[in-house]
Amino acid sequence: MSLPNKTPKYTKIKIKELLIWGGKFVVPGEKIVTNSGIYIKDGKIKNSPQLPKEALNILKLKDTEYIAPGFIDLHCHLREPGNPESETIAQGTLSAAAGGFTEILCMPNTNPPIDRPAIVREVINKARKAKNARVYVIGAATKNRAGKVLSPITKLIHAGVVALSDDGAPIENDMLMHELLLISKKYNLPIINHCEVRALSRNGVINEGKVSKKLGLKGIPDIAESIMVLRDLMLQKEVQGILHFAHISTKKSVEVLRWAKKQGIKFSAETCPHYFTLTEEHCLKLDPNYKVSPPLRTKADIEAIKEALADGIINIIATDHAPWHSRYKNVRWEKARSGMIGFETAFSLGYEELVLKKYLSLENYIACLTQNPRMVLGRSLMLNAEDEALITIFDLSVTWKYTEKKIFSRSSNTPFLGRTFRGKITKVIIGDYLFTFPEG
Repeated sequence: MSLPNKTPKYTKIKIKELLIWGGKFVVPGEKIVTNSGIYIKDGKIKNSPQLPKEALNILKLKDTEYIAPGFIDLHCHLREPGNPESETIAQGTLSAAAGGFTEILCMPNTNPPIDRPAIVREVINKARKAKNARVYVIGAATKNRAGKVLSPITKLIHAGVVALSDDGAPIENDMLMHELLLISKKYNLPIINHCEVRALSRNGVINEGKVSKKLGLKGIPDIAESIMVLRDLMLQKEVQGILHFAHISTKKSVEVLRWAKKQGIKFSAETCPHYFTLTEEHCLKLDPNYKVSPPLRTKADIEAIKEALADGIINIIATDHAPWHSRYKNVRWEKARSGMIGFETAFSLGYEELVLKKYLSLENYIACLTQNPRMVLGRSLMLNAEDEALITIFDLSVTWKYTEKKIFSRSSNTPFLGRTFRGKITKVIIGDYLFTFPEG
């Protein structure tokens, strides 16, 4: 279903000056400390004021609340231009904020694709007007994402793109990928590839295996992903650009990445919550909300993804937030679009599946949402004096049930409706705005 006229209750307040007091501060990848006070003025982090606390606006946190640098999502879809019935930039950036993401990178598979400077500027301007999560644009690597001719990349860079990808379609041509890595090296610009050998996937609609056979559906073999991962790594070994892998989903891909790391090949890789939470077995229901690209895999793949996160082979968690209006999802499995919304459930899924199950410490989990994705963009961790105030606050004591009435996205294509989660985003600060979201 889609929910074009409904937004759950929340507050958004413009702040001039604020002192965040209490709670605990998560230093990503390092430790958790008592919050000694974070002072914000005019949308920026400032050194602690010399005024008594009584003279300031204070946001007093509970002992169960944690403060972290704002989450950043390297992989999402906002559907504008071309499909505002599924998501608008304004609604999508609010959904991102509700999930704790203060910054997001939107993919270029819009209609038309983001392969021209004017479209880049359109997306940036709409995001600025919305004043929700910050939006950075990923430009199309090739014209019309057709994989044949490079986009006008220097013009896209001048317009403001921060990475290149044909996401939703792989960069299949070896010479084009080689050239893109050279461009990446020259301009310090990440290349993000959707790894899929389409000659092997053969327009499949589900993971190839026992479930596809049982349902009689055309399957996508796991090697369709891992073979292209290997190709990209071999090109990267030669060129040494900035290579990032989108939504890694298979054990075989993890094995290839593990080998490459031992060889000293530089890369970064993300996975998404559904690839360490759901398996192909869920597809037996033929509920198109479970249809994603790449497809949900096996229990062995899930375990490999979790182990890869535990040892840093994969060190980034992205959402691949992919909203679709109900008319694209409430159809037969073979005809349904791939993707599920993901901003608002990502943190809780990771907390339950990775932290509570002892694959990652809380501080290392937060690094996968903050520090590590920022490193892909060549940026340092935030919250130093004079940095923009981008802060995420969550409460690990809160349990909450995910229902349609609580969805901020314009669409509701998710298999997690009705699930009760542990851990909840309660507040985010984005520049000079404080967002507060219901706890229950």
